[in-house]
Amino acid sequence: MTATSRIRRRAMRISSMESLGFIDPPSGSWSVPWAGPSPDHAASTETTQTTELFDIPIGRHTRRVEPTGELVKDIWDSTELHAPSLIDWEPQTFSTAKLGRRNFRWPVLTFVLIGSLAAAGLGYWLFTRDSSATAAAKTVIEGEASRLADAFDVATPLIANLDAERLPDENRDSTVFFEIGEAARSMFAASAELPESDSEDRGAAADAAGLALDASRQLMDATAYRTALEPALTLPLLETDPALTDLTTATAAFTEWRSGFEAIHEALPAGVTGQASAALDGVSGSLGSVQNAYLDALRTEDRAAAVEALGGLRADLTSVRTALITDMGEIGDSVSDLIDQARAELASLLG
Repeated sequence: MTATSRIRRRAMRISSMESLGFIDPPSGSWSVPWAGPSPDHAASTETTQTTELFDIPIGRHTRRVEPTGELVKDIWDSTELHAPSLIDWEPQTFSTAKLGRRNFRWPVLTFVLIGSLAAAGLGYWLFTRDSSATAAAKTVIEGEASRLADAFDVATPLIANLDAERLPDENRDSTVFFEIGEAARSMFAASAELPESDSEDRGAAADAAGLALDASRQLMDATAYRTALEPALTLPLLETDPALTDLTTATAAFTEWRSGFEAIHEALPAGVTGQASAALDGVSGSLGSVQNAYLDALRTEDRAAAVEALGGLRADLTSVRTALITDMGEIGDSVSDLIDQARAELASLLG
C-alpha cells in the first residue's frame, strides 16, 4: 500500500528554529500503520524531515567531516578535543583516613597561627609595659620616701627647740620646714602612678604624705606664730618718773607700742596655740585700762602708781610668753608623733 502524507507547510520555514526545538517540525499522517524506523535511519531523528545544510567552519578545534544535515551531530563530529587526559579520566577514590587528616587548608592555618602569635605578642607587650611602669613608679616612690625621711632628720633638732627659752637663730625662719611639705607633695603625686592592684604601697605613700603635710603645716605655723609674737611681748622702756617726762611724750610712747602690739595680735592666725591665745586676748582687752592708769599716775606725779601699772602689764606679757612656750612644747610633741607615724609608713616603702 502506498503511504500518503499530508504535510502542512507554512509560508516560510526556519529550519534552525526547528532543529533547536523552538518550532515543531511538520507533522505527517499515514494511511497504513507505521512499521517504525528502518535500520538506515536508526541514528536519525523521529521524522524524515531534514534540516537545511550549513557550512561548518573549520578551525583549530574542528575537523572536516561530511555534513549530515543534523546540526548538533555535525558540530559534535567536527570538534576536536585536545585533552587526552579527559579521554580515560575516571573518578578516583580517597581513603577516609587521608581525608580525616586533611580537613583544613594551609592558608587558613597560617592566618590562624599569625593571629595567635600577634595576640600573644600584644599581650606580652602590655604585660611588660605595665610591669615596667609599675617598677618605674616604685623607684620614684622610693626616691621620694628617702627624700622625705632626710627632711625629717633635718627637722628633728629644730622641733626640739620650739619650746626653748630663747629660740635659736635656725628656728626663726619657718621655711626650714618647707622641705618636708615639698617632699610630701612629690611623694603623694608619685603614689598616683602606682597601679590600683598595689593598694598597700599606694596607701602607705598617701598616708605618709598626709602625715608629713600636717606636720609641716603645724611646724611652719608655730614658728611663724612665735617669731611674730615674741617681739611684741617685750615692753619698751617707759618712763615712770614724772619729773623726767611729760604727759604728751609718755602718751605717744605708750600709744606707739600699743598700736604695734594690736597689729600683731590681729595678724596672728587663729587655732595655732591654745593657752597663749587666751592669755593674749586678755592682755589686749586690758590695755586701755593700763594706759589710763599709767598716764593718770604721771599726771598726778604718782611714781609708785605708774610703776605699778607698767609692772602689771609686764607680768601679763610674761604670762603670755610662758603660755606660748608651753604651747610650743605641745606642738612639738604632736608633730613628733606625726613624724613617727610617717616614718613607720616610709619603712614599708623603703623596705
